[in-house]
Amino acid sequence: MAGQNTPVMKKPTPTHKETLALLRHEIVCHIKTLRGEGLPLVECVRAASLRPWPAEGGRYFAARTLETWWYDYTKSGFAGITGKAKRQDAGKSRALDEELGLWIIEAIRKSPSVPLSVLYRLWEGHGRVLPSESTVRRFLSANGLDARSLKAGRLENGPTKAFEAPAPNDLWMVDFACGPTLRGPDGKVISTHLCLIVDDHSRLIVFAGYYTHADTTAFLDCLMQAVLRRGLPVKLYTDQGKPFVNHHAKIVCANLGIRLLHAKPYHAWSKGKVERLIQTIQRDFELTLRLDGNAVHSLGELNTSLSSWTASTYHLRVHSSTGQTPHERFSSHAHAIRHIEDPDKIAPLFYTRTERVVRKDGTVTLGKKLFEVPLSLRALSVELRYDPILCDPVEVWHKGSLHGLARRCDLHLNSTLHNHQRSSNYAR
Repeated sequence: MAGQNTPVMKKPTPTHKETLALLRHEIVCHIKTLRGEGLPLVECVRAASLRPWPAEGGRYFAARTLETWWYDYTKSGFAGITGKAKRQDAGKSRALDEELGLWIIEAIRKSPSVPLSVLYRLWEGHGRVLPSESTVRRFLSANGLDARSLKAGRLENGPTKAFEAPAPNDLWMVDFACGPTLRGPDGKVISTHLCLIVDDHSRLIVFAGYYTHADTTAFLDCLMQAVLRRGLPVKLYTDQGKPFVNHHAKIVCANLGIRLLHAKPYHAWSKGKVERLIQTIQRDFELTLRLDGNAVHSLGELNTSLSSWTASTYHLRVHSSTGQTPHERFSSHAHAIRHIEDPDKIAPLFYTRTERVVRKDGTVTLGKKLFEVPLSLRALSVELRYDPILCDPVEVWHKGSLHGLARRCDLHLNSTLHNHQRSSNYAR
């Protein structure tokens, strides 16, 4: 459930094979969008071949190659365009990994007016291991954060046109915000974070919940609840925050057939609808919690109250922009919504994936806990797939095949069995 403390896990490293598959998925989604506008496939493929991917400075692909990917995806979905990795470090910076890159972007966002040479000197002074300054400059330039762009007033640039998705579930927007601070019956203070997903066309809250951490686990739990309740979106729009741009989130969206889009740095205005809705929740729902008789003292009570307010107040109130209630506007196109074919099998699509090497005694560690796996996998590298909130069940995969479930190691039971086996050996 939302808000439970989760163990700190080692972040899985994306492979070249998966990175290339995600790029192919982005191109296929672009072709699918053009097809939705009524263009023939040959024109869609030609248009996609004339632009760099994923952005300026990226790669160009031949029309025949893109057509092959299109038919492979049509036939087998995301698995059909996974392909085979030719080189593990292709397309990656060897000196600057994803985590460090996100940290640098966040630091630049906080101090856009400070020259990079000054920031770089301060970062080194705090003992952070960095690549050369020229490497950092090239990275920032590739992400549109070079000194010239910042000096030109990129932060002050705003939207040029208003937009609205043509139908429900065509576009969802998601964001985090600080929630109310609770004080439990035992006096313990609980800090909360709101994760909100809104449908752009209808302004319906497809799901919203308060969590103890604004992380990937909270985001994916919110997304799963939204998909189970409201169906699958075509596109999901997020900012550049760590919970949204990591490898695991990309894989989950690709497996669900969702096109994951990210706002450019300093383009917060492009998510104005979800941010405006967050303000509504803060100035309406959260203020009511301060009234006599409305106080809540746990995360469960807070989420129950939010669900009640959403269903009985927000969804039934006429929206000033659409002239309809969110519920009416969303329900009017219910026949065109994509639903999960087998809801009972959706959970594995959201599992976290972590690689481990099995010890000689047939155990692996996960979140500072010891798990036993089949002894036939000793000394081999395995992939553990598990629910990041409950850590149960934990699937054991090796070379693409499932080898059963890992189980918590009972040291006391193993000690008893070991002593019994040793006694039997002495008896002989």
